[in-house]
Amino acid sequence: MNKNKLTAALKRKALAAAVMVAVSGSAFADVTIYGIIDIGINGDSSDNDVLRVDGGEGTAIELPSIWGIKGSEDLGGGLTASFALESDLNASDGSARITGGDRFWARQSNVSLSNEMGTLTLGGIYSPAILAAAAVDPRSLFESQSGLLQFALLGGANDATARAAMGAAAGTGTDNTNIHVDVFLRNAIQVKFAPGPLSVALAYGAGEVAGDTGANSNFHANAIYSSEGITVAANYVSNKGTSAVDDSYGENQKMLIGAKYKMDNISISGHYMKGEANSITTGAQAVENEGYAVGLTYFSGNGEFDVAYYGTKNENSGVTDAENDEIIVAYRNNLTQRTTLYAKLCSSDRGANAPAGACIGTQGENDTYYGFGVFHKF
Repeated sequence: MNKNKLTAALKRKALAAAVMVAVSGSAFADVTIYGIIDIGINGDSSDNDVLRVDGGEGTAIELPSIWGIKGSEDLGGGLTASFALESDLNASDGSARITGGDRFWARQSNVSLSNEMGTLTLGGIYSPAILAAAAVDPRSLFESQSGLLQFALLGGANDATARAAMGAAAGTGTDNTNIHVDVFLRNAIQVKFAPGPLSVALAYGAGEVAGDTGANSNFHANAIYSSEGITVAANYVSNKGTSAVDDSYGENQKMLIGAKYKMDNISISGHYMKGEANSITTGAQAVENEGYAVGLTYFSGNGEFDVAYYGTKNENSGVTDAENDEIIVAYRNNLTQRTTLYAKLCSSDRGANAPAGACIGTQGENDTYYGFGVFHKF
């Protein structure tokens, strides 16, 4: 074999070895594409009973239609690295990114390091506050008719005086740009510890405002205890405003405490929550709302039957017609571990100055929302 042929042979062997190393290295990384497609048919009495096909933008679905990529790698020594990228879509027409505007990975975009002591996560995350709410919600935060909307909108202004004080922030109670209704938190640094049955998560959202470390920043926290069928959860949220004058302008705060008890084929749940928000022009408190819920789920074979009551109230001084009362009845038939049929009904009686509830409702009206559909997980 001449020198050129020997050199070529050695190069081929070196390339083959490099490929084998790359392939064997990637075998230690677990990467998964996952998602949910949920499409329902719904109507409501406030909309002249027009039937709509809902793939994520309406009031019928049980779960969001999402897709994502997640993975993990064992780094050795008890240390694991992981990542998550998650987006959503309107499954009924194929349009993309319901959440977060032009942010493609608006739901999650993060990387984590974890060991037996806990987990450090950086990037876009599910707020630890909403995860605590999910643990004790009577409907387990099943999307469009549950404590998800009740908690997400609890800081919003609902009477004329409060709306004037909140201005463009009236809908959610803050002009903070790091959040999407306290379900998702961006630019986050989160630490989580899980000693035994107790889990505690603390997350800070960097405001990224030059010269002001407080403006547009966030602090979200939870504590969840779960053992022998009993779950107790609490959360706290503080979202600072964007004002250059004072970051208390446009700031909102929320808290929740609740419990769930599972025995045999029945679970009973309840929670209490409170939301406050400050004027974007004066910093004075302009919003004070509270919410509460109680309900049960009965499990029978492949079926799950929910009955729940949700109430919200505007606590601002002197405000009348300030309560929203809702009853929800829902049924899910789990055909397989991945595919579920569902049907649900919500009756909402929302006062003219009352906060949005689990079904949102229309201010000053009695509404009935109904829907049925199917979701599939992959």
